[in-house]
Amino acid sequence: MTDPKTPQHDQPVEGSRSESYTRPDDGNIGGSTGATDAGAAAKANDVLETLRETVEDLAERATPLLREFSVKAAEILASAADKAAPLAHKAGEATADASGKLAQKSRAWAAGTRESLAASDATGTTDTFDTNRKTEPPTSV
Repeated sequence: MTDPKTPQHDQPVEGSRSESYTRPDDGNIGGSTGATDAGAAAKANDVLETLRETVEDLAERATPLLREFSVKAAEILASAADKAAPLAHKAGEATADASGKLAQKSRAWAAGTRESLAASDATGTTDTFDTNRKTEPPTSV
């Protein structure tokens, strides 16, 4: 009996030495005839032509669908714009009202602050920071 893990020395390691493996033909890299190259090129061109025709057909069929999709999208956009316009007007009016009220309050505050500053200057008391006053740095404990 022979052990499958132990090779027999009467068989070549690289496989069969048949002439069909070493002779250049269609299946080997060793060489080929020009007729087979022309046939392969023609077949590749046929496949590419079929692929091109398929893509063109798909594009032809898809064009009306894409146009319809674009029309639907434009209609939805127009509807949304119609619904948003009144809301934008209301938001603009509310913003204008709030801005006007803020301006009135700011003017009133500024006028009141000016009056209080003028009154404190007249009495000689100021709440402003005195730059001539000397202060001692805090002592560490």
